[in-house]
Amino acid sequence: MLKKQAAESFASRVFLVAGSINFALGTLHISFALYRLVRAYALLIVPPHPILYLFDFNRWDNFSHLVILALMTWIADGLVIYRCFLIWRRNYWIIILPTLLLVTSMAMTFVNWRWFKHPEEFDPKVITPIFNMIFPLNLAQNVITTTLIATKIYLQHRASQRSGLQLSSAINLITIIRIIVESAMLYTILTTIIIILFFTLHPAVVIPQQCLAPVIGIVFSMIAIRTHVARSESGAVRSGWSSNPFYPTWLSEGGDGRRRNVNVPITVTTVTEQHDMDIMTPSSKVDHDLGSPARGFRSPQTSYAPEMKV
Repeated sequence: MLKKQAAESFASRVFLVAGSINFALGTLHISFALYRLVRAYALLIVPPHPILYLFDFNRWDNFSHLVILALMTWIADGLVIYRCFLIWRRNYWIIILPTLLLVTSMAMTFVNWRWFKHPEEFDPKVITPIFNMIFPLNLAQNVITTTLIATKIYLQHRASQRSGLQLSSAINLITIIRIIVESAMLYTILTTIIIILFFTLHPAVVIPQQCLAPVIGIVFSMIAIRTHVARSESGAVRSGWSSNPFYPTWLSEGGDGRRRNVNVPITVTTVTEQHDMDIMTPSSKVDHDLGSPARGFRSPQTSYAPEMKV
């Protein structure tokens, strides 16, 4: 038990530290982007074509843009691989392929950094295939890890249904799958747009590239916030508190909200008990004295739809 708690505490610290680092890098990214635009288009450091300033990677601000974007991508990919590793119960075989893709992408990025600083040292025919593989590798790694995570959660959901141990008090696993897939789709769609524009040599490719760093932070924030709200709403339904999808229940704790008594069936495998307060009438008293079954008990052989009374 202590070992499991220590592992969970370590995982929480990993996600906290990585999220904080990505937040700091994202803030630097936006600050440097504003600095570059001011110098290029307001101060006209490279007249009469300001756009040439942004492609001069010998300047520290332009090169830092490449470094920050790469670091944020690596941290995000590492977190996704680590989450996949935890969900698959620390199975190292599952994460071999995503890890190889991440390491390959990192190696190619280092080569590209050298090419940006010293282009005369490389043959264009050799560097071009390496340069073109960065975004496809990132996309493949993201799709593989997200699919593995969703598959494992779905298999767990099916196993819980077959065994009859699925608890109505827990957050629905299908909801977790939907949250993870929908959030990850932001990064997937944006990377796909970048790949299409990049290989068609369209100049608009710089627009989604500038959006990539903020989207990385948004994806992980969306997963954390939406999961918390879903758990809060699930707890609100069980405890009888009113819930609002745009107003999490933890914001109203200690407030003036009124509590409602909700009668929720407690389900264990196939037996359902309905905990009601019965009002004894003359006819029900006779039935009770004659030994008739309690109104709140239902036999395991009979299935009933879930009921909720307010």
